[in-house]
Amino acid sequence: MNKYFKISFLSLIVILCCCGCNGNITRDIRHAGFSMDSKFECSAIYPKDKEDTSYEKIKYYTGSHIITKTGKIYEVSAGQPYANNENCKEADTSIREQANLDFNVIKADDNKYYYLFGQSEVAAYSEISKENKDYQLYDLLLKDADVVKVLTVDSNSGTYYSLKSDGNVYKIVITRADTNSPLTIASVEIVFDKNEYGGSKIIDFSYTGEESVYTFIRTENKLYRVKVLNGEDCSKYVDVKCKFKMEEDPIFNTYKDNIIAFNGNFLLTNYKQSFTIA
Repeated sequence: MNKYFKISFLSLIVILCCCGCNGNITRDIRHAGFSMDSKFECSAIYPKDKEDTSYEKIKYYTGSHIITKTGKIYEVSAGQPYANNENCKEADTSIREQANLDFNVIKADDNKYYYLFGQSEVAAYSEISKENKDYQLYDLLLKDADVVKVLTVDSNSGTYYSLKSDGNVYKIVITRADTNSPLTIASVEIVFDKNEYGGSKIIDFSYTGEESVYTFIRTENKLYRVKVLNGEDCSKYVDVKCKFKMEEDPIFNTYKDNIIAFNGNFLLTNYKQSFTIA
């Protein structure tokens, strides 16, 4: 009996220590401007133990999907679990993501294009045919092997931001001479230069405006996101305009081994706790 008591006591100490560590991380993340959400259960993305290396590493967490570094797609329901009692389930498709446009159109490992979501009379993960009216646009933006991710900035002006494998984000402008002419790329220029963000490759980004807290740049080593510099005053006084600035967020450097996903709004830790920007 004494032996079992010692084992139970030691186990309790380990659990309390782990909870204490996670509690410190949670506290610091909240102080960095995030609100704590519910636990996020998804066995595919968490190691079973310290020796497990077979789990899926997250490339993107969109809120509705997880795309892993191998291109595998999981559907996500953060609020209500699926029948597997988890907040994720493997998507019913064999396609593997290689690049994407707005997390809506996927370029797969077969170099074909697919919808991530169901469209009118078209199921999710359906192939986009060359007869589709937008096929030429998707092909212009996604066909090159060095394209990683594309976001629409202004569809009216044909402006898109494209992350490429060299670690820079490019502004691409697409035009056409008239309605009967094919689309062409009018200009390409770097809009986010990796050298301005520590020199490491940019591996993910989101752009919703220069005055949006959901805009961020993530490199191999750091994360930069837009913050409100005078949040207390501009939220209190009607005549005080909010000031915004892209800054490095040290919380991602401090807890880089614990934060496994961030998409500009949602943040996910390796101890299954999710957060959103406050």
